[in-house]
Amino acid sequence: LSELCAVVRERLPPATRPDLPFIGLEHVQPHSMRLLGTAQAQDMRSAAVHFEKGDVLYGRLRPYLNKVITADFEGLCSAEFIPLTARDGIAPRYLQYRLNATDFVSFASHLREGDRPRVDWDQVGDFHIEVPPSLEQRRIVDAIESHLSRLDEAERALGRVRCNLERFRAAVL
Repeated sequence: LSELCAVVRERLPPATRPDLPFIGLEHVQPHSMRLLGTAQAQDMRSAAVHFEKGDVLYGRLRPYLNKVITADFEGLCSAEFIPLTARDGIAPRYLQYRLNATDFVSFASHLREGDRPRVDWDQVGDFHIEVPPSLEQRRIVDAIESHLSRLDEAERALGRVRCNLERFRAAVL
């Protein structure tokens, strides 16, 4: 992993970049790679880590929660994230999906034990990842995103069915 990406982002007081959005661990849904929202950097007090659009943010606290996203914008994040900048030839979304895979989550989760395990870059950077050619990475990302889109649509349809069932139940009563 350490050969596929770099960790070069600096820590800084959020007050130095109050215009940027802030991502905390609470803003990333576990296991889903979904960003739930952001906060205002100007409202944060402790040091934050700067990230760029396209960086993969990996949540290092409680790695079994599997909090990983690819940033669609520049911002600041909690120091509990490790911002990974993919090297040339590595698609950031491919890296995100690879870090979301069961084998990596299991690897990272067993590095530290306890009620608040926290992994370091030196530990997870040793994980071996096979890297297909760039075109194949994009094909894999497209296939995964197609499946995830269909899954999201199925969840929305299920929600509509639940609403209809409740209306039907009320009508019967």
